[in-house]
Amino acid sequence: MISTDPWVWISAILTIFSFTLLYGDNKFFRFAQYTYTAVVVGHSVVVGVQTLQGRFSPLISGQKPMLLISLILGLMVLFVVWRPYAWIASIPYAVIIGVGTGLMMRATLQTDVIGSIRAVIAETGKIFIGSPYDQFGYLIRVTFTIGTMFYFLFTVFVKGTGSKPVSYLRDFGKYALLIYLGLSLGNSAMQYSGLGASAINRLLRQWLGLGG
Repeated sequence: MISTDPWVWISAILTIFSFTLLYGDNKFFRFAQYTYTAVVVGHSVVVGVQTLQGRFSPLISGQKPMLLISLILGLMVLFVVWRPYAWIASIPYAVIIGVGTGLMMRATLQTDVIGSIRAVIAETGKIFIGSPYDQFGYLIRVTFTIGTMFYFLFTVFVKGTGSKPVSYLRDFGKYALLIYLGLSLGNSAMQYSGLGASAINRLLRQWLGLGG
């Protein structure tokens, strides 16, 4: 039975309009695109106002005076719409980028570098224990990780007596990296296809009432 819920109808119509992009850019797709963008922007503005009210209420009551710095930087960002003084907005952006870069580098070192090294050391010992299936999985992860690191560390050609073994290990790391990129692309394609299948499922089940 076809749904009588108006929100289901709106969702179905916008979904169909979005799928019209498969036939090329058109007015129906642009309508769905603009509607989605407007809803997201409006929702973000409301959430932002509510966040400001919650975050800066301690400043108004005098509990956290350091929040005044965040308030000043936030107001400076608004100067971006005033062309003669748009340079003022570059100051908070520089602060955000600087602090964000520092935090990202710290997190990257702790998780990607140190965490990966710890994981490789831990999984190396597991190669010789457990079921053969688990041992083979740990062996693949350890060898592919070491091979990829070897590829990046020895990208420049090494001359001398050890040049041939180094080139073999570097080639192995290159193929390991290509395998990883292929798997990542395949996973991304599966995720997007899953989103499309979910949209079609909503059209058939919730809107048209087919398939039980």
